[in-house]
Formats: sequence, C-alpha cells, structure tokens
Amino acid sequence: MRICYGLVGMTRGHAARAIAIGQELIDRGHDVLFCTDGDAEELLVARFGEERVLRTKMPRYYVKNGRLSLWRTVMGNRKFLFSRRKLAQPVIAHMKEWQPDMTVSDYEPLMWQVSKALGVPHVAVNSQEFFLSSPLPKGTSLAHRIQVKGGGWIVRRFSPTADFRIVGKILVKKRPKSKATFVGAILRKEVESLTWEPQGEHFVVYSCPMLQASLAGINQLAEREQKRGKVFGIPPSMVDGYAWLDHQPTSESGFLEAVSTADFAVATPGNQFMAETMQLGIPVLMTPTPKQFEQEINAEIQMTARPDQYAMFHPDATIPVPSQGIDRTADTSGRIRTVELIEALHEGQSTPA
Repeated sequence: MRICYGLVGMTRGHAARAIAIGQELIDRGHDVLFCTDGDAEELLVARFGEERVLRTKMPRYYVKNGRLSLWRTVMGNRKFLFSRRKLAQPVIAHMKEWQPDMTVSDYEPLMWQVSKALGVPHVAVNSQEFFLSSPLPKGTSLAHRIQVKGGGWIVRRFSPTADFRIVGKILVKKRPKSKATFVGAILRKEVESLTWEPQGEHFVVYSCPMLQASLAGINQLAEREQKRGKVFGIPPSMVDGYAWLDHQPTSESGFLEAVSTADFAVATPGNQFMAETMQLGIPVLMTPTPKQFEQEINAEIQMTARPDQYAMFHPDATIPVPSQGIDRTADTSGRIRTVELIEALHEGQSTPA
C-alpha cells in the first residue's frame, strides 16, 4: 500500500507520532511519503531520508511578546482554513503521479483535498480530536471551554470527513456518541523499550522558542539542583548567557538517551512528550506555552492523574518523586492498533469504533 501522510510541521510531537506510525507501516512493507515542513521535516528526513519527505507548506503558530497569539495564528492561517483547495493543488499534482492508495492527516488541511481529488480513503490521526470526542476535565475554565470549541472547529475544517478518525491521547475518555477510535499513546518502538535510569548529572529541558522567558528560571533551578540542563527544541543562541544550560542538537537518539538518563524533565506539556514521560516514569515540571490552551489543559490532566510525577514549573519548585508500583503502561501503545486499523480500511474490512 502507498500512503501519503501529511502533518503539521511546527514542534516535534506530531513528528514523533508520524515516525512511530510511519516506521511501523514501512516495517510491514508499505510505502510512505510524508508531506510537511519545519521541525517535522528535519526529523523525518533524518529518520527516513529526503526521498520519503515532500516539503509542503503547512499551518504554523504565531507569537507576540513571547506568547501564543490566537488571533494572529487564526489570521495567519486563514488561507489553510478557507483556500485549502488552491493550496493543495501542487500536492495533488504530485500525488497524481505518485498514486497513493490512502491519505493520512495529522492536524493539517491538505490531505483531505488530496483524497477527494484522487478518490482514495482518508484517515485523520491526531490528539486534537479530543476537543470534540472527549468530555473536558471537571473544573475546566469557561475560557478554555470556549477555546476548545474553536479548536474543534479547526479539527473539522482540516478534515471535514474522514473514513476513520483515530485519537492518540492518554488519560482521556471517549464520549458515548463519538465515532472516533481512541488508541491511547502512539509511541515509537524506541520509547517503549526504554527504561528510566537517572544518572544524577543532568535534567532535560524540552522547549520551544515561545518559552524564552522561562529560561532564566530554569537556569536558577539548574544551579539550585547542581545539575546541567540539556536543552532541546530551541536555537543555540537562546541559551547564551545561561551558565547551567547546554544546547543540544536535533537528534532522535540523542534526545531519547538524554531523557532516559535524566533526573527529571522541564517541558511544555505537549501530548506526545507527556505520553513518553509517563511511559518512562520520569518526573516532569511542566511549563505550558503561554496562551496555548491545549497544553494548559494537558497540564491539568497530567497533574490530576499523576500528582506524584507531574507538577508546574517555577524556579523554586520541588521535583516530584514518582511512586513505585504504579502501572504506567496501561494506556500507552496505540502504534500497532493504529496501523492495523489503517490496513483494515485498505483491505475493506469493517473497523470497530
């Protein structure tokens, strides 16, 4: 089977999910071509080679004064919301030659257009589907509830119809009437085989440029703990002047090695990294991107479910001490299930919701 797999390019969580699914598909003999840009393009090319990645302009976030600007993000991406057909034409032309049997979309608007043009099945795989298919945690603020409504509208705008909707998210429940399939976390094989073995020498900072304002506090934390902070996800220049922070190059293997041997992590609470850290059992201090409502909700979910492992970051924060004996793997392997569902759809089999 030939699969055209589109994903949003900003941040690395979507790419980690695409690597997990894509590698499993390739290992089973399928051919996968990824369409993306930005951080995701860099990681996918490093993993699969340039011949499997088609550079494709995708939606992006916009920042103002170190915070996510919802208004600028919506306005800056309006062409992806209202001119999708025009934007998809170059990809459609390429795919008419490549001839995929199916398209897969992770929170982007072009694969649905490709599937329509070529008459092939379309599968939506993401975590944002929970905006529509999961009840929100008790105590969710009115502001977050309104933002989730908007996020749900974008999810449906990107993939108005799908032969199948797969939700890769941990610690959430499915609404009874939802037709989506919840598979838990979609983890790379390398993550599933890792064990957490802290070395007492460093911690990991998994960040993005929007968190520049947090770096001074993270440096204070590093000095207090007398541990080096290995920083991933931001340009090298952003850590200049912070004596306890060391920039790390983009590297899948280097990142996983650093996380598995770290004493703890300081990170934005993105869906994918939260699932990976829960699998490992490593303590995490979370620092949501300002105004990024999904991350703010994720942080509440993690602290409610695992208060011994997750806490909010501030320079004087106490590092959580994970309890022993907790089963942290119950909701953390949707990779095989996702690929089996994609194969079943291709073979014309019925797929349970």
